[in-house]
This record gives sequence, structure tokens and C-alpha cells, in this order.
Amino acid sequence: MLLNISVVMVLVYTAVCIGYVQIHRQHLLNMTGNMVAMTTGLISNLTIGVILGMMFAGDLVLSTGLSVLFCFAIGYLVGKPLHLLAVIEGIGGGIMGGLHGAMLGEMIPRARWDVMLFIMDALFIAMTAMVMYLIHNQKYKAREAADEEERAEGSGQVPALMPIRLSFWMLYIILPVVTLCAAAIFSHSVPAGEVPVTGHEMHSM
Repeated sequence: MLLNISVVMVLVYTAVCIGYVQIHRQHLLNMTGNMVAMTTGLISNLTIGVILGMMFAGDLVLSTGLSVLFCFAIGYLVGKPLHLLAVIEGIGGGIMGGLHGAMLGEMIPRARWDVMLFIMDALFIAMTAMVMYLIHNQKYKAREAADEEERAEGSGQVPALMPIRLSFWMLYIILPVVTLCAAAIFSHSVPAGEVPVTGHEMHSM
């Protein structure tokens, strides 16, 4: 169950990030755009690589090959609205994350999949939330600068950071983490009448 939720969450959140880059591309210039493209490509493909390594355990070639395909797709989509350098940054970061993720997913024992998935999902949510906040902050600073020019008064200094709204964190971070916790607990629950597996075999004397 947790594996399925992780797949859906990574695809949806990555699509949301790509959409936000497309909408606010005029605010993502130079290093900011490169940072967004590289971070999105890296963390998305790292998580996807781990998931593919688990789904195709025993076939590292297949999981790595699929990870590389995702690397090129996500890197291109997130960097295309910006410029060619952002595309290269996104693909480069994605390849590094995808290759490492596939190897990590292959090495994790099946009994520890849920723990690793929870860690990766939490990291993925945190990093994409930071990317989203960076995009909103760039938009906020551009709007404040335009308002200062229109008023032509005051100190002319634009606040460095956008105020954080609780609703943003509730929808983007807290709610998904609660869902992941519920899925992890449900995945570990033992049906009635079934003996839990401890990992140790009992031998008769």
C-alpha cells in the first residue's frame, strides 16, 4: 500500500512542481531557475529510482534504465520553460539521483521497504516544499518591488522572505505525512488469525 501511495505522490508532486515552474517562469531567472530545475530533477528521480529498484528487485538493469528515462523526461519538462542551461541542470541532477536511487532500492531488504519508503517520501515532500516556497518567494519579491516603484516612497527595501501561511504547510506537508504514517501503520498491521513474521525461523530439536 505504501509503495502505491509513494508512486502516486511522487508523480503528482512532480507534476505540480513542473506546472508551477511553467506558470512562474518569468520569476525564475539565472541561478534561481537552475537551482529549481536541478533540485526538482534530483529529488524526484532519487525517489523514483528507489521505488523502481524495489519494484524490479533483482533486475538492476531494468530499474536503472527506467530511472534514466524518467531523468530525461523530468529534467526536460522542468527546464524547458526556463532555458537550455536549466534543462541540462535538470537532466544532470536527475541522472545522478536516478542511478543512486535504483541502486539504493535494490540494496534495501524487503522487510525494510516501508521504512525506506517513508524516509524517502518525507525527504521528497520537504525538498519539493522548499522548491515551491522558493518560487512563491521570487514572485513575492517581484510584486513587492513593483509596488515600491509605484509608491516611490519608503526605504525601497523588499522583504527577503515571503510570510509563511499555515494553509500551505497543512496542504503540502502535514496532510501527506499523516497519510504516509497511516499507510505505513496499515502496511504493518497483521490480519486477525495470522502469525506475525519476526524474521527468525523456529527449529525443532
